[in-house]
Formats: sequence, C-alpha cells, structure tokens
Amino acid sequence: MMFSSVNKGKRVCFIEDITEIIMALLLPFMGGVGKLCKSDMHLLEGTFLSDSKNFKRVLLSIADGVYMTDPNRKIVFWNRACEKITGFSSKDILGHKCSDNILNHVDMNGNMLCETEHCPLQQCMVKETPGEKPSLVRAKRRDGSRVIVEVSVAPIKRDNGEVIGGIEVFRDVTLVHEMRETKASFLSAVTHDLKAPLTVIKGFLEIVLSGDAGSMNETQKDFLSSALEECDRLNKMLGDLSDLARFEATEFSFAQRPVNVVPLLQQAQHNFTFEAEQKGLDFKIELPQALYVAGDRDRLYQVITNLVSNAIKYTGKGFVYLYAGVSGDKAIISVSDSGIGMSREEHEKIFEQFYRIDNLATRKVVGTGIGLSIVKKIVDMHKGEICVRSEPGQGSTFRISLPLLAEEMIPSDSKRAAG
Repeated sequence: MMFSSVNKGKRVCFIEDITEIIMALLLPFMGGVGKLCKSDMHLLEGTFLSDSKNFKRVLLSIADGVYMTDPNRKIVFWNRACEKITGFSSKDILGHKCSDNILNHVDMNGNMLCETEHCPLQQCMVKETPGEKPSLVRAKRRDGSRVIVEVSVAPIKRDNGEVIGGIEVFRDVTLVHEMRETKASFLSAVTHDLKAPLTVIKGFLEIVLSGDAGSMNETQKDFLSSALEECDRLNKMLGDLSDLARFEATEFSFAQRPVNVVPLLQQAQHNFTFEAEQKGLDFKIELPQALYVAGDRDRLYQVITNLVSNAIKYTGKGFVYLYAGVSGDKAIISVSDSGIGMSREEHEKIFEQFYRIDNLATRKVVGTGIGLSIVKKIVDMHKGEICVRSEPGQGSTFRISLPLLAEEMIPSDSKRAAG
C-alpha cells in the first residue's frame, strides 16, 4: 500500500507501508515504553484501517495536530487539526520545512528549538528512536502569536531501518496551562500572605522563650516550645507550596551545568547525621569519587535532601542507606531505608500532588504530600527517571537515574581534582 500527499501539483510518494505510519503515530503516546511490531499488524487486516484511504481520513480528522516530513524535514502531510491550531493551511505548508517561519518551536523559557540540536523532531530522526516522553513547547501561529502545545515525535522507517521521515503529533494545552498558572498565582499569593504573620508569631515565641518577656514555669515553656515547633513545620509546608507554585507557573529556576553529585550526597549525609543518630539509625553511605550529570546543583540537592529526610522521618529503627554509582550511560542515586514501607498500589500515587499514604504510622508524621511531587518534577526536568521499590513493613528504596555527562563536557580542573 502507498500513502501520498499533494505538493504543488505533484503527487509525492512518501510512505510505502501504512504500518510504518501506525507505528510512528502510536509509539509517542506509549512513551517509548512499548513497541508495536510488524507481527501485530495482522490485527488491522480486514478492518476499516486496512484501506490506506480510510487511514488517511482518520489522520486528517483526528483532533490532535499530525504532520509528517521527509528526510529533509519538508512537510508532506498536514492534517486539519494542524490548520485549526496554528492557522496555517496545508496549501501554505506542504513542501516547506517546519522551521521555515512556520511552527518555530521554542521551549517554555523562550529558547529556540528549530534548527538546533534540541529540536525534538530532528533528535528523534537522528537517533532513529521515538521521543522518550512528550515535551511542552510554544508553537508559532500564522498571526504571530504563540500556542502552548504538547509534542510527541517519532521517526518513520522502512523495513530495512532506513529513516525516511518524521512524524509529530501535537495537542493544544494552552487552556490547561493557563489554568495551571492561575492555580500557581493563587498558591503564591496564599503562601506569601501566610508567611508574614507566621514570621511575627515565631519571632514573639522566640522572645518569650528566651526569657526577655519575663519568667515562665516549665509547663509554659513546654507549651510555647511545642507552638514554636509547629511554626517551623508550617513554615516548611509553606515553602513546599511556594515551590509548587513556581513549578506550576513554569518559573522554577533551572540552570543546567556540569554537576558532580557526590559532594551533594556527602553534604546531605553531614546535615542529616545528627537527626539519624537521635533516632538510633545507622546512616550508611556508598559513593564513587565523582559522578557528573548535567543539571542544576541546587535542585538536585533539593531532591537528595527530600528523599533522605523522608527516609529518616518514616524509619523508626534500623538503617538509612545512601548510594550512588553508574549503570550503562546513567548515573544512579538511591536512598534506602528499613522503615514502614508501602503497598504496591501506592508506588505511583506517592508522586502525585498532595497524596499521602494513609495508615497509622504516617498519620503521626506531619506533611503536605507535596515534597515527592516536586522531586519527580525536578527529576523530569533533568530528563531522568525516579521509581520506588517497597513493601509494607519492609522499608523503601527510591532510585533515580540521570543521564551521565559526556566525558568531554566535564571541566578539566574537576577531572584533575577527582584524580
């Protein structure tokens, strides 16, 4: 079968096997996790989609924008949703490169993606693999405005593996993004308004406890000390809400540079050793001399401290174990404990905003259920993955994998120091 597109009066034969289109179209939505094999294509035989004309009608009418390019990234297919979302008609587009003042994708910080090594479509065609996960970009519209779209990409290949084009599927998420920013503005305003009186309350409590406002008996001191501890906890919750607000507004600062994560892990051990000793926990650590990734030092440290803090918080006795190493082309960081653990059903839910494990042990620990959702967002920003292995009463292990920094990107002075 053959799928064709009209370009300036000429019929351009582009994709020789319709199954390749299906594979390219579905893989982005599968997040690169699954694979659609040729052996699966018998499921389409005798169905509506086994006719290439019907398949073209589906692609033209699908609600998401779908366009395809040839090996030089000239557009050869542009469906109706593309026209609706961008304002560019197929007559204006076919035969032009997607970077020819058409979509001109930029990331959420305004950095140009088209004709750079960061272009999702170009990357997937060069690497000959579908994009690992959808990405959020701002696409140009015909009137010059920008629309926020979620983009999935995949290469289109012949049976012999030759890349003969690329496919991009994009969805208008502008309204969702605007609602997220409204939510972020609300969170930011609330946390700001609450922090001011909280600071005043904490200040007066410290003055009274210091004795500057007069003498107190031990019972009064205990009451006020408990109130001061609650102020500190509330202040931490407001800090989490503030971080969440910045994430929701895509204003979370993120400076990508070569980072050796080993000193961050050592600093975390140093800062939490006293807290672990207070609970009688054995705080073990196993680290290489150096482990470099590309990322933001402060945000990575935030991830590490959150996981270590949780491990200590939810472990009554036993150990906390901090590990770092290499697996293939990934840097691995893991935090393990012998704490309360969790059921398999909760492994994914714990990374959702405001989710907290509901059992007798967790009810005794104050928290907002925000910390781990922020951890996942930071790991995602670093193109990494985080997962958990845990059983009730058997402790937990949180494992993070991040792309290793290429050897040539590591600063030479850092190499000498590590050596």
